[in-house]
Amino acid sequence: MMSIMESVDDKVKKLEQSWGMGRLERLASPALALKFEQARLNWKEACNKDDHNYLVQKGNNLIAGWEALEKYAISKGHKPTDGNIIFIVCPTDCNSRPIAIIEHEHLSKQIDPQSVARTYTYDELCRIIKFWEEKMETVTEVKNLFHGSTIEEVKPHEKQKGKLARDDDKEIEEDEIPF
Repeated sequence: MMSIMESVDDKVKKLEQSWGMGRLERLASPALALKFEQARLNWKEACNKDDHNYLVQKGNNLIAGWEALEKYAISKGHKPTDGNIIFIVCPTDCNSRPIAIIEHEHLSKQIDPQSVARTYTYDELCRIIKFWEEKMETVTEVKNLFHGSTIEEVKPHEKQKGKLARDDDKEIEEDEIPF
Protein backbone atom coordinates (compact mmCIF):
# COMPACT_ATOMS: atom_id res chain seq x y z
CA MET A 1 0.00 0.00 0.00
CA MET A 2 2.90 2.32 0.68
CA SER A 3 4.14 2.05 -2.91
CA ILE A 4 0.91 3.42 -4.41
CA MET A 5 0.90 6.23 -1.82
CA GLU A 6 4.50 7.06 -2.69
CA SER A 7 3.65 6.94 -6.40
CA VAL A 8 0.85 9.49 -5.92
CA ASP A 9 3.03 11.66 -3.67
CA ASP A 10 5.85 11.59 -6.24
CA LYS A 11 3.48 12.75 -8.99
CA VAL A 12 2.11 15.56 -6.82
CA LYS A 13 5.59 16.74 -5.82
CA LYS A 14 6.84 16.63 -9.41
CA LEU A 15 3.95 18.68 -10.77
CA GLU A 16 3.85 21.15 -7.89
CA GLN A 17 7.59 21.62 -8.23
CA SER A 18 7.15 22.36 -11.93
CA TRP A 19 4.01 24.47 -11.76
CA GLY A 20 3.83 25.82 -8.21
CA MET A 21 1.56 24.74 -5.40
CA GLY A 22 -2.11 24.97 -6.26
CA ARG A 23 -1.45 26.64 -9.61
CA LEU A 24 -2.68 23.78 -11.83
CA GLU A 25 -5.93 23.60 -9.89
CA ARG A 26 -6.45 27.37 -10.30
CA LEU A 27 -5.74 27.20 -14.04
CA ALA A 28 -8.30 24.43 -14.59
CA SER A 29 -11.77 24.97 -15.98
CA PRO A 30 -14.50 24.82 -13.32
CA ALA A 31 -15.66 21.42 -14.59
CA LEU A 32 -12.14 19.96 -14.55
CA ALA A 33 -11.41 21.48 -11.14
CA LEU A 34 -14.58 19.89 -9.75
CA LYS A 35 -13.70 16.45 -11.16
CA PHE A 36 -10.16 16.76 -9.83
CA GLU A 37 -11.36 17.72 -6.36
CA GLN A 38 -13.67 14.69 -6.34
CA ALA A 39 -10.73 12.46 -7.30
CA ARG A 40 -8.69 13.98 -4.47
CA LEU A 41 -11.51 13.37 -1.96
CA ASN A 42 -11.87 9.78 -3.20
CA TRP A 43 -8.11 9.30 -2.76
CA LYS A 44 -8.22 10.59 0.82
CA GLU A 45 -11.11 8.25 1.58
CA ALA A 46 -9.25 5.29 0.04
CA CYS A 47 -6.18 6.05 2.18
CA ASN A 48 -8.30 5.53 5.28
CA LYS A 49 -9.63 2.14 4.19
CA ASP A 50 -7.96 -1.23 4.27
CA ASP A 51 -8.70 -2.13 0.62
CA HIS A 52 -5.60 -2.36 -1.55
CA ASN A 53 -7.49 -2.61 -4.87
CA TYR A 54 -9.64 0.42 -4.04
CA LEU A 55 -6.53 2.38 -3.05
CA VAL A 56 -4.78 1.48 -6.32
CA GLN A 57 -7.84 2.47 -8.35
CA LYS A 58 -8.26 5.83 -6.59
CA GLY A 59 -4.51 6.46 -6.72
CA ASN A 60 -4.48 5.88 -10.46
CA ASN A 61 -7.52 8.13 -10.82
CA LEU A 62 -5.79 10.93 -8.92
CA ILE A 63 -2.60 10.58 -10.98
CA ALA A 64 -4.75 10.77 -14.13
CA GLY A 65 -6.40 13.87 -12.64
CA TRP A 66 -3.05 15.57 -12.13
CA GLU A 67 -2.06 14.71 -15.70
CA ALA A 68 -5.36 16.13 -16.96
CA LEU A 69 -4.74 19.39 -15.06
CA GLU A 70 -1.29 19.73 -16.62
CA LYS A 71 -2.57 18.90 -20.11
CA TYR A 72 -5.33 21.50 -19.76
CA ALA A 73 -2.92 24.20 -18.53
CA ILE A 74 -0.56 23.57 -21.44
CA SER A 75 -3.45 23.60 -23.93
CA LYS A 76 -4.36 27.08 -22.68
CA GLY A 77 -0.83 28.35 -23.25
CA HIS A 78 0.40 28.22 -19.66
CA LYS A 79 3.92 27.08 -18.89
CA PRO A 80 5.63 25.58 -15.86
CA THR A 81 7.75 27.88 -13.73
CA ASP A 82 11.50 28.24 -14.09
CA GLY A 83 13.57 25.30 -12.86
CA ASN A 84 15.42 27.62 -10.48
CA ILE A 85 12.36 27.88 -8.25
CA ILE A 86 11.95 25.38 -5.43
CA PHE A 87 8.48 24.94 -3.93
CA ILE A 88 8.26 23.26 -0.54
CA VAL A 89 5.75 22.75 2.22
CA CYS A 90 7.23 23.43 5.64
CA PRO A 91 7.06 20.66 8.25
CA THR A 92 3.91 20.50 10.36
CA ASP A 93 5.74 21.99 13.36
CA CYS A 94 6.34 25.06 11.15
CA ASN A 95 2.63 25.49 10.28
CA SER A 96 2.90 23.48 7.03
CA ARG A 97 3.19 26.73 5.07
CA PRO A 98 4.11 26.50 1.41
CA ILE A 99 7.16 28.56 0.50
CA ALA A 100 9.19 29.20 -2.62
CA ILE A 101 12.96 29.43 -2.75
CA ILE A 102 14.38 31.24 -5.75
CA GLU A 103 17.87 31.66 -7.10
CA HIS A 104 17.43 35.31 -8.08
CA GLU A 105 14.94 38.00 -7.09
CA HIS A 106 13.68 38.45 -10.68
CA LEU A 107 12.19 34.93 -10.54
CA SER A 108 9.60 36.09 -8.02
CA LYS A 109 7.53 37.38 -10.96
CA GLN A 110 6.95 33.76 -12.00
CA ILE A 111 5.44 32.77 -8.65
CA ASP A 112 1.70 32.91 -8.17
CA PRO A 113 1.28 34.84 -4.88
CA GLN A 114 -1.70 32.63 -3.98
CA SER A 115 0.46 29.50 -4.07
CA VAL A 116 2.99 30.37 -1.34
CA ALA A 117 3.07 32.08 2.03
CA ARG A 118 6.61 33.38 1.52
CA THR A 119 9.32 33.59 -1.11
CA TYR A 120 13.01 33.63 -0.23
CA THR A 121 16.07 34.04 -2.41
CA TYR A 122 19.16 31.92 -1.90
CA ASP A 123 20.93 35.03 -0.59
CA GLU A 124 18.18 35.70 1.95
CA LEU A 125 18.38 32.14 3.22
CA CYS A 126 22.14 32.45 3.58
CA ARG A 127 21.65 35.61 5.65
CA ILE A 128 19.02 33.93 7.83
CA ILE A 129 21.29 30.92 8.37
CA LYS A 130 24.25 33.18 9.18
CA PHE A 131 22.16 35.10 11.73
CA TRP A 132 20.81 31.88 13.23
CA GLU A 133 24.26 30.27 13.50
CA GLU A 134 25.69 33.36 15.17
CA LYS A 135 22.91 33.28 17.76
CA MET A 136 22.82 29.51 18.15
CA GLU A 137 26.47 28.49 18.31
CA THR A 138 25.57 24.98 19.42
CA VAL A 139 23.82 24.35 16.11
CA THR A 140 26.95 25.37 14.23
CA GLU A 141 29.13 23.15 16.41
CA VAL A 142 26.86 20.13 15.97
CA LYS A 143 26.54 20.64 12.21
CA ASN A 144 30.35 20.90 11.98
CA LEU A 145 30.92 17.77 14.06
CA PHE A 146 28.14 15.61 12.65
CA HIS A 147 28.00 16.01 8.88
CA GLY A 148 24.52 15.21 7.60
CA SER A 149 22.82 15.80 10.97
CA THR A 150 19.34 17.32 10.78
CA ILE A 151 17.48 19.72 13.03
CA GLU A 152 14.11 18.19 13.80
CA GLU A 153 12.85 20.51 16.50
CA VAL A 154 13.75 23.83 18.04
CA LYS A 155 12.25 24.67 21.40
CA PRO A 156 13.01 26.82 24.43
CA HIS A 157 15.21 25.34 27.12
CA GLU A 158 14.97 25.92 30.85
CA LYS A 159 18.61 26.93 31.14
CA GLN A 160 18.98 30.61 30.32
CA LYS A 161 21.87 30.95 27.90
CA GLY A 162 20.75 33.59 25.44
CA LYS A 163 17.54 35.00 24.07
CA LEU A 164 16.19 35.31 20.55
CA ALA A 165 13.22 37.39 19.46
CA ARG A 166 10.27 35.67 17.78
CA ASP A 167 7.71 37.07 15.36
CA ASP A 168 5.16 37.51 18.14
CA ASP A 169 7.55 39.77 20.14
CA LYS A 170 8.00 37.14 22.84
CA GLU A 171 11.47 35.98 23.62
CA ILE A 172 12.67 32.40 23.53
CA GLU A 173 15.75 31.02 25.11
CA GLU A 174 18.51 29.44 23.09
CA ASP A 175 18.68 25.66 23.38
CA GLU A 176 21.87 24.01 24.47
CA ILE A 177 21.34 21.47 21.66
CA PRO A 178 18.36 22.73 19.65
CA PHE A 179 17.26 19.50 17.95
